[in-house]
Amino acid sequence: MNFKDTLEKDLFNVFFNANELADKHVLEDQELDLVVESNLGGVKGYGRDQLSATQEVFSNFKTILVKSSDFYIPKIGSSLVLDGEEYYVEEAEEEMGVIRIVISAYES
Repeated sequence: MNFKDTLEKDLFNVFFNANELADKHVLEDQELDLVVESNLGGVKGYGRDQLSATQEVFSNFKTILVKSSDFYIPKIGSSLVLDGEEYYVEEAEEEMGVIRIVISAYES
């Protein structure tokens, strides 16, 4: 068994295992084992003290890791539905069998 085979085995048996690192999520109507990180959002543009409560816009970012055999690389700017919530694709790339998708939603 070579390194590439070992890495692929680890992806399936550890990293994307719902009993280890991954969790069940619904992405575009597919129930998949994903690793989802919630990133802290922030105020776009100006500092919090400079804006009134009615003008603030918060960004909610998440990073999704999914096996490339389970999903596709979405286009930047397209929308994706994760667990019933709509997000927009900020970044998407595939490397070594894993697709990394950064999504965002805006809240006021």
